[in-house]
Amino acid sequence: MNVFDVEDHGPGPAVLFSHGTLLDRTMYAAQTAALADRYRTIAYTSRAGTSEYATAYDLDSLVSDCLEVAARAGVDRFVLVGMSVGGFMAIELALKYPERLAGLVLMDTMADAYTSEEKAQFAEVFLPMKSEDPIPATFAETFIPIIFGPQAVANRPDLIDSWVRKWRARPSRSVWGEYNSWISKSERLPRLSEIEIPTLIVHGEQDNGIDIAAAERMHARIPGSAFARIPGAGHLVTEENPDAVSTALASFLDALPRW
Repeated sequence: MNVFDVEDHGPGPAVLFSHGTLLDRTMYAAQTAALADRYRTIAYTSRAGTSEYATAYDLDSLVSDCLEVAARAGVDRFVLVGMSVGGFMAIELALKYPERLAGLVLMDTMADAYTSEEKAQFAEVFLPMKSEDPIPATFAETFIPIIFGPQAVANRPDLIDSWVRKWRARPSRSVWGEYNSWISKSERLPRLSEIEIPTLIVHGEQDNGIDIAAAERMHARIPGSAFARIPGAGHLVTEENPDAVSTALASFLDALPRW
C-alpha cells in the first residue's frame, strides 16, 4: 500500500490502532488523546478509507499494511489495538509475527469464521455495492443498528449523523472491498491458545455487530487474557463509552513491561 492516513502523537512506547468496517482512524480520537501524554499513539485509516479502496486485498494484505505503518514510523515492537476487522487482522498478525507485539487489544471482534448462513446474509447486503456511486441511504440505514448500540441510537443522533455523512461521501466499492477482505476469514478459535502475548479483550455489552459471546470465547482460549465489558456501548465502543474504553486501555498498557 502506498497511501496512508496516519495520526501519530505522543512520546513513549508505540501503540498502533486499526479500525473496523465503515470507520476510520478518528474512531480512536478519545483514546489517543487520553494516552498521548505517555504513549506514542499511531492511528491509521485502512485501504477502504483511502484512494486505494479499489485495490484487491485480504487480511494478509492488511497485516502487511499494519507492518508498513510501523516501518514508516520507525517502530519495531508495539501494542496493537484492533477493532472488528482490525481485530481480525490483529489476530493474524499475532499468530504470524508475535515477536513484533508487546501487547494485543482485541476490541469488538471475533476469532470465529463466518457461517454459510452469515455469508449468504452479508452477500445480499453487499453485492449491490460493486459501484463507484456514493454509498446509498438504504445501506447506511441498514448499518446504523449494527454499528451503534441502542443507547446511541436513542440518545446520540449527533454521533450517528456524523458517521452517516462520512459513509454517504464514500464510493460504494470501498465497502465492497472491505467486505471481501474479511468475509472468508479463517476459523482462528482453535489457534488462540498459541497467543502468549499479553492480551486485553474489550467488548461493548450491547454490540449488535459481533455478539459479546464471541469475546467470551476468545477470552476463554487466550491464556491469561483480561476482559473489559463496556456497559451501554454497541459496536462503536470507543465513541459510545469512550471513558470506559480509555480507562481499560490505560490500565492494560500501564501494567505492561516497557517495550
